[in-house]
Amino acid sequence: MRGLSNEFIATLNSSKGIGLKRVLDRVNSDSTLALEIRENYINIYYRGGNLLKIGEKNGVYSAFFDTQYINTGRSYTLPSTLAKVSDVAEWLDKIPLLKNEMDLWFGKNPKNEREFQQLLVRENNFKGAAKGTDYYISDIEYANTEGRFDLIAVYWPSSSSERKDNKNVGLALIEMKYLDGALRGKAGIIEHIQDMKNYLDPANNNLVLLKDEMKQVFNQKQALGLLDNQKQIEKFNDRKPEYIFVLTNHDPDSEVLYDELQKVKKNIANDLPFDLKFATSNFMGYGLYKQNIYGLDDFIKLFSKQIYSKSKSKQIYSKAPEANKC
Repeated sequence: MRGLSNEFIATLNSSKGIGLKRVLDRVNSDSTLALEIRENYINIYYRGGNLLKIGEKNGVYSAFFDTQYINTGRSYTLPSTLAKVSDVAEWLDKIPLLKNEMDLWFGKNPKNEREFQQLLVRENNFKGAAKGTDYYISDIEYANTEGRFDLIAVYWPSSSSERKDNKNVGLALIEMKYLDGALRGKAGIIEHIQDMKNYLDPANNNLVLLKDEMKQVFNQKQALGLLDNQKQIEKFNDRKPEYIFVLTNHDPDSEVLYDELQKVKKNIANDLPFDLKFATSNFMGYGLYKQNIYGLDDFIKLFSKQIYSKSKSKQIYSKAPEANKC
């Protein structure tokens, strides 16, 4: 179960001891970084890659950087154990150099989908539009033996009355797809919907366990100042979770999305243990607003030209009647 010990949270929030608060302060002041909570360790992401892993075991803190990112041939001697303030300072001093190594690696090995995931975190959690968006990203790259999700979000509408109510928030699971090649096949839309259907089957207890886990993760993020919210979650509501697809840079001249949505509509859209949704931007950007999250039928109807622009013979809905002329 993802979550940090009380000691780990206290150490991250304290200016005393080994100085881990400087790491937290760096994340909160650097919009290119995102801190994600794991099972008694944290990952600090940069461009969707893990810049720094800090773990805690029996009061001892460790630090790790994946050397696969090193492209310049340089060697970095950094303390693997964080025992004193100077150990933490060494890592913080090297962050610009480690970022540069990762930039060069991503130039050769692009991970665009993960970069866009991190943009969703930034825009909806603590920078930019976060005060007005309706979803908080509580986790990215979630995986356990039962399932794997790109992002897990908390649906908490931004109106003042709803933000005061911490006993009625919703759960949303998000799948991001970058370019049309990701829309079909073993990791395509249909396969993901079927996997989610199996994961959330009422016969198992996965949803209850996931809500408990995400409540803890959200509340610990809030305690660390990683969310633009003054309240912690007391309770998730009992409504179906949302399963939201974020389709990034779909080409409207490609019929792939049209074909996949038709298969979904025909074969698997009924009797799902979740509300199937599709996210769109509010003009441009990555803020998740409830007004721009659509069910399958509305998404198809309202965005038919964006889904497939070329063939009139493949219009998903019949042409809407023209408005009455004055």
